[in-house]
Amino acid sequence: MSTTVFVAGAGGYIGKHIVSQLLSKGYTVIGSVRNDEKGERLVSLFENDNFTYVVVEEAEAKGAFDKPLKDHPHIKVFIDTASPLPIGVNYEKQLIRRTSKGIKYILSSIKDHGPNITKVVVTSSIASCMNEKQSHDPNFVVDESKWNPDKHSVGKNNPTSAYFYAKASAEHEAWDFMKKKTHFTLATILPGYTFGPQCFDEDVSDLLETSVEIVTKIFELNKNDPIPKELGLFVDVRDVAAAHIRAFELNEAQNKRLMLVSEPFSAQEIVDILHEMYPAVQLPLGHPGDKPNYKFNNIETKKILNTDFRSLRSSIKDDYDQYLRTHGIIS
Repeated sequence: MSTTVFVAGAGGYIGKHIVSQLLSKGYTVIGSVRNDEKGERLVSLFENDNFTYVVVEEAEAKGAFDKPLKDHPHIKVFIDTASPLPIGVNYEKQLIRRTSKGIKYILSSIKDHGPNITKVVVTSSIASCMNEKQSHDPNFVVDESKWNPDKHSVGKNNPTSAYFYAKASAEHEAWDFMKKKTHFTLATILPGYTFGPQCFDEDVSDLLETSVEIVTKIFELNKNDPIPKELGLFVDVRDVAAAHIRAFELNEAQNKRLMLVSEPFSAQEIVDILHEMYPAVQLPLGHPGDKPNYKFNNIETKKILNTDFRSLRSSIKDDYDQYLRTHGIIS
């Protein structure tokens, strides 16, 4: 009998890739979704008898995962792939609740009702390792040992700082929980801006998550449009999914923070890549060759996972090919 893995947020951008890779490796997967419609859609997309779903309407609510875990005591691994949070949500009621309290409730459910779960993997963010100011500082070197230094009050009037703080607050909550006596280990996944193709072509739509929307807006620029100022640290979604799986498969990854970054990116660099690979593309030129100079060090993560990550060039090509295909430009 194959190992059963529970994936909370199975219908999300990262969640679908995790489920797909788990199924390809022979795992049995139970995914949580917000409603039956989303669950049935996943069943039809994956077409795999090893995938089933449960409905968890409000994943951040206390006890939300009690019943699924009671109903499936054979679950061995729990992956929480939190949905990205929209900038501008209510700081106290939504942002902090979904992050800090939400992860505490999930871990409590696992502790009380998941007797056979031995590994837990939680999706966090590189935002947990720095604050907004540091994210724009070319001299700041972000690594797995760093933490966002902000205090709670910093996010009250700044939505971006609020997001950064909330991610750090949630991860702190998770590690604080692990100071209790538990029957499972924890690994946290800290990806940078996550790009790359959707798991299924039909997932390409106008309603995309924040990091994906950055790239889609670049694809849709007209020749005379200004190039957005977006820049940061990038990782491909397929590498993020693979890291979640290796995080529970490898003993070396237990009780570790794993920072997933391939290289820096900018909107200008993405435009340059598209001009080079698709000479007929009708995009603005901007200032070709301009590249961001952000510093990072995730040698420890790569050593633990025994892997490297896809390049920005490779990720953008696969993403743009999917965009062209789904818009009927290529077959």
